[in-house]
Amino acid sequence: MRGDNIQRTHALILMLVLFLSGCSWSGGGYRGSLQETAASPDHLVRQVEIILADSDVHDDFQPLEITYPYDGALFPPEISAPFVSWNDHNTEAVNWLIKVSFANDHPPVYALTEEKRWEPDSEIWEMIKTNSVDRMAIISVFGINDKADTRIISKSTVQIGAAPVSVDASILFRQVPLPFPVKNIQEVKWSLGDISSYGKPRVIMDNLPVCTSCHVVSRDGKYLSMEMNYGNDSGAQFISPVKENMVLTGNDFFSWNDYPRQGILPKTRGLFARMSPSGSYVIGSVNEISLALLTNDHRFSQVFFPTYGILAYYSVADKKFRPLPGADDYDYVQTNPDWSPHEKYIAFARAVTKNEVHDDITDVSPKKKDADIYTLNKQYNIQFDLYRIPFNNGHGGAPQPLEGGSNNGMSNYFPRHSPDGKWIVFTQSKTGIMLQPDSQLYIIPAGGGEARRMTCNRELFNSWHSWSPNSRWLLFSSKVNTPFTEIFLTYVDETGKDHPPVLLSRFSDPRFAANVPEFVNIKPDAIKTIVVK
Repeated sequence: MRGDNIQRTHALILMLVLFLSGCSWSGGGYRGSLQETAASPDHLVRQVEIILADSDVHDDFQPLEITYPYDGALFPPEISAPFVSWNDHNTEAVNWLIKVSFANDHPPVYALTEEKRWEPDSEIWEMIKTNSVDRMAIISVFGINDKADTRIISKSTVQIGAAPVSVDASILFRQVPLPFPVKNIQEVKWSLGDISSYGKPRVIMDNLPVCTSCHVVSRDGKYLSMEMNYGNDSGAQFISPVKENMVLTGNDFFSWNDYPRQGILPKTRGLFARMSPSGSYVIGSVNEISLALLTNDHRFSQVFFPTYGILAYYSVADKKFRPLPGADDYDYVQTNPDWSPHEKYIAFARAVTKNEVHDDITDVSPKKKDADIYTLNKQYNIQFDLYRIPFNNGHGGAPQPLEGGSNNGMSNYFPRHSPDGKWIVFTQSKTGIMLQPDSQLYIIPAGGGEARRMTCNRELFNSWHSWSPNSRWLLFSSKVNTPFTEIFLTYVDETGKDHPPVLLSRFSDPRFAANVPEFVNIKPDAIKTIVVK
């Protein structure tokens, strides 16, 4: 009986696919003749199910591995269809059957492909999401040999589901060609992404002759702020109302270099500046001295961290700079500030000043080193702890170490408050503050507590994270698949538990690294162009 089933497998699968909707056909299909049959689709489904349950899998082959989606991932309800990809090391497998089954009574979806990749069309994908909200859908991939006796020779499964909460936000991010530093800065572009779209994100700003960096949009989506080397001033930053067609002029900019500095300190840039949720203030590191080393490896192209500096804030109302008391101690370097949602607290990274790593602190220009980041990390290391301080209308207070993000023998940085005020997610690595291969994301209560390593972390580089306005989704970048960073997102429930991530594959470009992504509380068409005059 089993031998007869094996012999009929391929023919039955082909007839099944013929009867199913064209939406389930994939990858160019099977290059062979399909004979007409009077068998009903239900009959074919039953026969294929018997074969799938009864077929033996060889003991002498390497198992099929589904590389995406990740097992246990939750997808936003509005997201466009992902791809399913796999590795099958069994060279006898020449076709693959995909089956998506559900825990309710909905019939399964089938597709047949000659490629190691399948993407459901929009109709099938919407049906998959609809039927996997409460209980996971199961994606199975079967490798098929059709050269001789036609049999199923490999199999793997993953489970995915649809999250109960939408993202309901757009994503602003930068695309940068490698290697760093970019030879032609005009190739850098900024895009505004919509996760529901089947097209590429809209490029809203490009062909700029100057460097642009960290950015943030106010909580209500009315104002955009970004670092930009405007007028040959590396400390320049703009704040401008969000409009369809934004035209930036000198009136939109202020300069961190207007903050007083003494003696031999280099020009300041308001390092890692963050606009407050209301758009009333911007806070950043001033009077900073930073170490910048260029490695010989384009995957991790630089070692960068500040060795000196304090926190100061800029008031939009009176256009004045002021140091933040309690974060203005020059015995420490204070950086990476982030606002709590109601602007009551500032979380930031702090370390003892480390100017001894500089040969000459009057020359802080990037230095080329014929070494990789692992070697340079051993020679130039630093570890930061997370602290919290009350903003207190600009009067500051006593800084307190954040439990879970300090005194743990690691470097802790880039704290980001959830908009509901419950959590802080931060980056942790053995040393450094940016672009570290071993960087991982951790979550703690906003006031400090036990740190939990997040499930979403991938094997290589996890950082540059941002919360959605509803505090249920977290963006981050990773290099797990390619030297060019890609953007992922993960669902975070009320208890702070997250899930394996979803790759925003349409945000990726084989020529560009997608980095510094930020959730923004605006519609995808709210900004169409940004022009600098």
